[in-house]
Amino acid sequence: MKKTKHLLDFPKASERLTLWQADLRDEGSFDEAIKGCHGVFHVATPMDLQPKDPENSEVTLYLQE
Repeated sequence: MKKTKHLLDFPKASERLTLWQADLRDEGSFDEAIKGCHGVFHVATPMDLQPKDPENSEVTLYLQE
């Protein structure tokens, strides 16, 4: 949680902010995290900076879905 500590330092963060870890590649891994939410900001994407097969990388495949 070192990378997110600054988020928890915001005023009232302990009352209003919950952080979850999920894997974009695992269907259903976000289900519990978004249950009961009114809105979600999703700003992550899978990245492979050196794909062995760029034409069939995860990012390319996700863009096609």
